[in-house]
Amino acid sequence: MINALPFPSKPDKLIENRRIYGGKDVEFSIYDTFQTCQLVELTANNPLYCGMITGRKVIHMDERTVFEFVPDESLVVPSGKTIHIDFPDAEMNKPTQCVTIEIDRDKVQEIVGRLNEQYPRMQDSGEWEFSDRHYAHFSNTNRLNQNLDHIIHCFTDEQPYRDVLIDLNTSRLIIHMLQSEARRILLDSSLKSSASNGLQAVIQFIRANLHTRIAIEQLEKIACCSRASLYRYFQQEMGCSPVEFITRERMNKAAIQLRKGDSVTQTCYEFGYQSVTHFSQTFKKTFGVTPGQYRISFRS
Repeated sequence: MINALPFPSKPDKLIENRRIYGGKDVEFSIYDTFQTCQLVELTANNPLYCGMITGRKVIHMDERTVFEFVPDESLVVPSGKTIHIDFPDAEMNKPTQCVTIEIDRDKVQEIVGRLNEQYPRMQDSGEWEFSDRHYAHFSNTNRLNQNLDHIIHCFTDEQPYRDVLIDLNTSRLIIHMLQSEARRILLDSSLKSSASNGLQAVIQFIRANLHTRIAIEQLEKIACCSRASLYRYFQQEMGCSPVEFITRERMNKAAIQLRKGDSVTQTCYEFGYQSVTHFSQTFKKTFGVTPGQYRISFRS
C-alpha cells in the first residue's frame, strides 16, 4: 500500500486541492479533498492513470457504471473522457488523497511498439494494444505499488538524474497499464463457459477453485505448457506470478466477505486457510491492514 503524502497545511481549495509536477511526456498531480461533495468532474486530454492513497471515492463513469475506488486500487481513464466523483467520507482531519499521472499518447504507443517487437503475447492472445476507449479499474500488485512509490519520489524529491528516472518509471507504469488491459480481457473472458487460450483456461480454473488448494502442476496441465512458460506468460500478461495471482484473487474475495460482515475466522477457513494467523498476515501484506481492522472500518 502507498503511504499518504504530506497534506498542505493551508490548502487553496477544500475540494480537489491540486499540486502539479511536470515532466517530459507526463504530468503528475496530487489531489487532496477535505470535505464531502458529489459529482466533481475530471477530464484529461491524454490517458490518465489514477491511484488512490487515502479515503474513498465513488466513481461515475456514466449513468449506469458506478463503483467505489479505494486505496490499493488503480483506475485508467481514456483520453477526453469526463467522469464524475463523489467524496462521501472526506473531512478536514481525514482528507481523501489520490494521485494522477497524465501520459502523452505518443509515449504509450512507443511502449506498445517495443513490447510487440521484443515481448510478444501468448499465442491466440493477439498483439499488445492500449485501448484508449475503455476504462480499466483494477487492484494493485506489490510491483505496481513499488513503481508508484518510485514515481512519487521522482516528482516530489530533488534528486540527480530526475528526468531519466521519471522516464524509466513512467515506462514501467505504462507496461502495468497495458497489463491491466490484458488482464481485463483475460479476466472477463474467464467468466465465459469456454476459454480461447491456455492462460484464460488457467484463470477460469483458479477462480472456480479459490476455496481449495491449487497446485502449480494442475495449472501446467491446463495451460499445456511448462512451468517456466506458465510463469513467463503470467508475468507478461498479468504482471505477477501464478501464486501471486491466486493469493490476490483470494484476498479480493475475502475482502468482499469482510465488507459484508463475515467474521475473520469464517472468512479464513472459507478460502482454504488453515491458520487465522497466516490468513491475517497475508491479508495485511495485500491491503496494509489486518482483516479485523478492514472489517471494522467498513462496518463503521
